[in-house]
Amino acid sequence: MAVFSRKGFNGTTTKDLAAKAGVHEAVLFRHFKNKGELYSTALESRLSRNRQSALEQMEKFAKDRNDRGFFEALARGLLTRFEEDVAIPRLILFSALEGHEPDKVVVGRQLRVERPTLDYISKRIREGAFRRIEPSHAVMAFGAMLFGYVVRQDVLGMAGHKAHQREKIVQSFVTIFLEGMKVSRSR
Repeated sequence: MAVFSRKGFNGTTTKDLAAKAGVHEAVLFRHFKNKGELYSTALESRLSRNRQSALEQMEKFAKDRNDRGFFEALARGLLTRFEEDVAIPRLILFSALEGHEPDKVVVGRQLRVERPTLDYISKRIREGAFRRIEPSHAVMAFGAMLFGYVVRQDVLGMAGHKAHQREKIVQSFVTIFLEGMKVSRSR
């Protein structure tokens, strides 16, 4: 993944990958049909780290209608995964920019987290806890805050100028999001 995150999918050859792994190129093809399968498998293994734990926490908070807990678990899981493996946002961006199977590589895998979030927001809108907006827009907004932060810090190199404590970012972003989602009672 280090080679892919530096050169992108299109710029990486199987010869590059074999050299980095210290094996002959033929060894790669014993385990993977092609470069795309290797890429997808490696990206999925990276994206799935800590996902189940975050989903379990989100589910627990959803049952209790604990909005702050739900979104903090989501944010913490995503930031932990992206900050501990800075190759992930680069790989996602390369996939999108190069048009390398973005639906298969990124979108389908992201839906595993987006679906429960969309369901939770929809339920809270029906219950009158959140303002009546398109739930998918809220999911996009929350995800964009987090991904934008990660790109800013790790891809654009802003972390070298100003490091932030993950927990403070989680709490701040969740507060911003929930304040925007609250139903205004002063009408």
